[in-house]
Amino acid sequence: MKNYKIAVQRGLDEVEAALKQEGFDVYKYGTAGLDADVTIVTGIDEAYEEIQPAQYHANGKKKMLVIDGTNSTTEEIMQRVHRHVKG
Repeated sequence: MKNYKIAVQRGLDEVEAALKQEGFDVYKYGTAGLDADVTIVTGIDEAYEEIQPAQYHANGKKKMLVIDGTNSTTEEIMQRVHRHVKG
């Protein structure tokens, strides 16, 4: 399995712990730069204001999955991660 880099917004401590427990490389939002494979955010700002619960964004050849965790449980967020990175 690829070792995915996942950036997690501040305040999603349970999600961060669950990801680390499963062996993902977890970074605080903003510290992984464009190298993140997945970014998990809540309280969407204007940069991501119209995203679906999980949507890919491209920067050149690099694609990053952005997951909106707003009003979602840790379990729901983890299901989105699994669906996109392991499926």
